[in-house]
Amino acid sequence: MPGKDPEGADGGARRRSGSASWPRVLSGLTALARQVGVEVRIEPFALAMAGKGGLCRIEGRRVILVDEKLGVVEQIAIVGEALGRVLPKSTPVPPDLVPYLRTGRRRVARLLRLRPLARGR
Repeated sequence: MPGKDPEGADGGARRRSGSASWPRVLSGLTALARQVGVEVRIEPFALAMAGKGGLCRIEGRRVILVDEKLGVVEQIAIVGEALGRVLPKSTPVPPDLVPYLRTGRRRVARLLRLRPLARGR
């Protein structure tokens, strides 16, 4: 249909979660990070094995580094998890951003239980 593209030209980056688009969620998290003194840097990582990103300290400053090559949803997850670790509970958070911060505030349940290998006779 003309004018209707279910994925969108951005590969689904504008799909809605509640009332906010993915890019708006990412910019909202980035603004929230700035409010609490955390810099968010989204840039291409030189090495594929360098990871996807996360919270670190650079010259004494808290910085969330994110690989630019990731999709916007993965970038949101990384920023939200890292920010959830350092965000003071007294900081007001817009209601549409709260779900993206919970990842960093909850304990992640183990999905697999490792079992010892069977011993040979």
